[in-house]
Amino acid sequence: MASRKYQEVLEQADDDAKMDMSPMIDMVFLLLIFFMVASRMVTVRVDPKIKPPVADQSVKPKSAKGRIIFNIYAKGAGGESKYTTADGSQTVTLEQITNKVQMFAESMEQRGTEPSLLLRAHKDAQIGDIKQVAKAAAEGGINKVIFGAFKTSK
Repeated sequence: MASRKYQEVLEQADDDAKMDMSPMIDMVFLLLIFFMVASRMVTVRVDPKIKPPVADQSVKPKSAKGRIIFNIYAKGAGGESKYTTADGSQTVTLEQITNKVQMFAESMEQRGTEPSLLLRAHKDAQIGDIKQVAKAAAEGGINKVIFGAFKTSK
């Protein structure tokens, strides 16, 4: 008789052990929607024509805040250097780089962020062109320069 009562108790325990997962699934979807709406997507357009050099010892900077980006192309058939803004849509001269950097540096300092220059130079670009852009940026007020490079998997 005791064994039959014990079996009845075990059968009833199995019925109570079920848990409804639908509220938890609803909560997960609500959190997902909340973070998708509350977060801000940052998209950085880069010029696909720029092929940065490969550097085994390259290190990814900790913060991407406060960067102004310029591209440096390899010299063309005419022997002229070409500099563009980050997405490659606007060709700029050294004087325009100095002016853009100066305005950018002032706006970053007002926000309390240290401005920096990210140079994305083509792997065949001349070092003299890179120096000229860095000098133009220094005249505009930015002395921190980051060089864009691919890191190898070694």
